[in-house]
Amino acid sequence: MTKRRLTIHSILLLCAALAVTGCDARRAELIDGQMILDEADAPEVIGVNATMEQNAIAAAEVGDYNRAMQIYEQLIDRDKKNKRYLLAYAESSRKAGNKDAALAAYEALLILSPSNIDAKEGKALALLDKGEFQDAGDLFSEVLKTDRRRWRTLNGLAILFVIQDMHDEAMAYFTEALVQSPNNASVLNNVGLTLAISDKQDDAVAALQKASELVPSTDKHLRRKIEMNLAMVYGAMGDLDNAKAVASKHLHGPALNNNMGFYAHLAKDDALAKSYLNMALTRNPRYYERAWSNLNRIEGQENAADAKGTYGGKRVKVQ
Repeated sequence: MTKRRLTIHSILLLCAALAVTGCDARRAELIDGQMILDEADAPEVIGVNATMEQNAIAAAEVGDYNRAMQIYEQLIDRDKKNKRYLLAYAESSRKAGNKDAALAAYEALLILSPSNIDAKEGKALALLDKGEFQDAGDLFSEVLKTDRRRWRTLNGLAILFVIQDMHDEAMAYFTEALVQSPNNASVLNNVGLTLAISDKQDDAVAALQKASELVPSTDKHLRRKIEMNLAMVYGAMGDLDNAKAVASKHLHGPALNNNMGFYAHLAKDDALAKSYLNMALTRNPRYYERAWSNLNRIEGQENAADAKGTYGGKRVKVQ
């Protein structure tokens, strides 16, 4: 509704209001004309789709990607060719860990809009998450030819170099990603992990601490992810006190004991690792299978080391 334009609809509403309140034409001149115009120009009530989309955006902003994904799925049911809904659903699905749903949505969007660079980049990230590294790399390269400033693509290519143990090349891409997106907490998180596996633990701690400080206060999901990585790096350094102090912000009881068992294992203190894992075993049945599996892994490594007379120190992925 154009500013200061009183539509026929608004005039009819005004007349109806005057009739209901018993006003007559002799009192109409007493009504403030400016007030009428302002009232007639008030914002309209947003529709159902817009309200749902706002709720989905709010959920994503606080890291509740499952909720965002569910809302966007409902929106797509109402408008199956809406490119904005498809992209947002794909992004939320990927961040929620539902890689197959994300890929399907990216591909649907690319059918509607084959040159959509956001969909290409998102699909590459989903492929990277699935471990389909060659396809991810090819798609990242395609995106980079179109726009060399895409920080998510630069970050993704850096991760591919990390996977190949090409840490210097990875750091070059991470650095460029930070040029394009300064103080990006997600990129700094990856920098910290890369420094850690390059045996630069002090620098890794500094990067992860900075990343944690830069996370928006509303994104609890990302903060937890970064701080749990920081706790793991402290554990690998043998600084179990700091590992516990950081991890205890997010874990308690048996869950914390299970992780402390892992950190102690990284610090090559398997006696302490067993102690923590046994505490996790005895205090909560929920952690029985996980802690038992981790304990068996440690004991299996010890048995293998005894058989060979040496301990290789190979790290295992704790579930």
